[in-house]
Amino acid sequence: MVLFGIVAFFQITFLPGFILLKFLRLKDLNWLQSIIYSFGLSLLVNYLMVYHLALIGIYRQPAVYLILVLEFICLLYLAVRKDISLEPDGKYIVPSDYRVFPKNIMPVFSIIAILSFLYFFFSNLGSVFDNWDPVFSWNRWAIDWYLGDMPFLTNLYPQLIPANWSISYMMMGTHKVQMVAKSIMPLFSVFILLIFFSLYQKKKNQTYLVALIFYCVIILVYSLRYISTGYVDIAVSFFSILTLYAILDLENSEFNFKKIVLVFLFSSAAALTKQAGFIILIFALIWISSLIVKNRIKISKKKIFMTTGTLILLILFNLYWYILKIIDISRGMDFSTLKFLLSDIHHDANYFQRFTNGLNTLKGSSILFIILVLLSLISIFNRRARWFTIGLTIPSIIIWGFYFSYDDRNIIYVYPFLAFSISYAISFLYDLSVGKILKRPGLIKHRSVGTQKILKIPINKRKIFTTSFLVILALIFLTIPFSDRIILRQAEAQKQIGMPSINKALYDYKDRYGVEGIIITDYYWITAMPRFEGSSIKVFHENDRFIIMSNSDSYELINPITLAGDNTFGFLISEMYYRHPEFYKDFQEKIGSGRYSLIFEKQDYFFIKIN
Repeated sequence: MVLFGIVAFFQITFLPGFILLKFLRLKDLNWLQSIIYSFGLSLLVNYLMVYHLALIGIYRQPAVYLILVLEFICLLYLAVRKDISLEPDGKYIVPSDYRVFPKNIMPVFSIIAILSFLYFFFSNLGSVFDNWDPVFSWNRWAIDWYLGDMPFLTNLYPQLIPANWSISYMMMGTHKVQMVAKSIMPLFSVFILLIFFSLYQKKKNQTYLVALIFYCVIILVYSLRYISTGYVDIAVSFFSILTLYAILDLENSEFNFKKIVLVFLFSSAAALTKQAGFIILIFALIWISSLIVKNRIKISKKKIFMTTGTLILLILFNLYWYILKIIDISRGMDFSTLKFLLSDIHHDANYFQRFTNGLNTLKGSSILFIILVLLSLISIFNRRARWFTIGLTIPSIIIWGFYFSYDDRNIIYVYPFLAFSISYAISFLYDLSVGKILKRPGLIKHRSVGTQKILKIPINKRKIFTTSFLVILALIFLTIPFSDRIILRQAEAQKQIGMPSINKALYDYKDRYGVEGIIITDYYWITAMPRFEGSSIKVFHENDRFIIMSNSDSYELINPITLAGDNTFGFLISEMYYRHPEFYKDFQEKIGSGRYSLIFEKQDYFFIKIN
């Protein structure tokens, strides 16, 4: 039922993470930090739930609903114990120093930027996955999870996002309504902005607002089209900067075991989102090692041993998907594209050529990107940012340039780090020039003297909770009369993926004459279109209504005619196959003799029926 899509949205984005956070009893979290942490933890908890339920073969609707009931029981338990306080909190304030221009304008710009990015969330509502990787990889795996299967041919790609998408399918009882799964994707960029703003609130440091503004500029200039599409690169950058947030939150604290656990929960989630997340995980391991060395006199050997052992077990528990997949690959049950992506795809280019080729793939100005990277290097002169720039920003850019520069999406992971380093570079230059002249190095640190509160927002938890509950309840019931219309609109939207003119011709023919039997094709989009699902209810090469051929001439092409059997309806093939010197004569002969019929030709694709 579509009405459970609203429940699924909050299950994916808030509920389990909020409960876990309350059980951890972290006392110094403000409400914004709690929301951010709840979002990140929910995605991780949901992944672990889906994975283990699927592993033992009980990932079905009843199990998910039972877990939902248990979560509500936990909420009631926390409320009874008063761990969920509904007492008024007073007012939420944005501090500012009226005497220095950047101080009183940056918070306002930052809030406007955050609210502006919500546009991507609202404009994305009701849409479907229509880009290559989201359709044929990430959502294909989500459908596998939804059907209770372990995803097939993942090429060592982790499954945190597809597993969470599958929860919406499971709760609604259909994978044909994709709008809930897709709706969470723009939230990752919004939450990155919220992390920078929350850091500003906690640290009283305007540098984080500068980072927020620079991140907005960078993501809009270079990766605007990826914000809402279903690619997971912004998601992995969210978990990476969230890990850094958790590290910075420990900066002035004592050796806090619970907060250290959070660091490794978030860094594990980054690695479970995409392989680039291993960079922040390795950074977190180096950080914890340095923290232990720094506090070796204050903490006992027993505590060091217990902390280290717990963290190792935690990482292994979260990441053993990789271990099992490596075993599958060694047995020939799956395969990895790692060697191809690290080396073969670059076609013998040296490292410098790979880097320059990568700059050419960027959607924005490569010259501007180089300037931004050079600007970030200035942050090395800032003692506070030096470790971060040297340990994360620069290595991440180098790794991308040398190994993963074949696609501009792979650099998205670096953008929050780059914005962070640039902000400290700006602060350093400000203090060196304007701040020194005016004798006010105040861009960086907020001073309580001479401040005014430029924004006062009354915060009443009781009213917010009641209003939110009523709004959610209203949304759930409002979807009931519109369920059929929502499903119909989702189906119509999915008919437009790929090449709409070809799709229309296919549906016109199917409605008029019907299409029964196997179709041999290199037009992959048809495998994900409504009413072309096979008995497997899956897409791409798992759709049993199709025989999939390569859509690239990088490989030796197989004559489609040789693949036809008794239950074959026909072919939907590109010009690459139809006009191939070795195949063209066969097609012409069979069409001329009446054994085949050319039904239509559109956009260099040919739909041919076997008579």
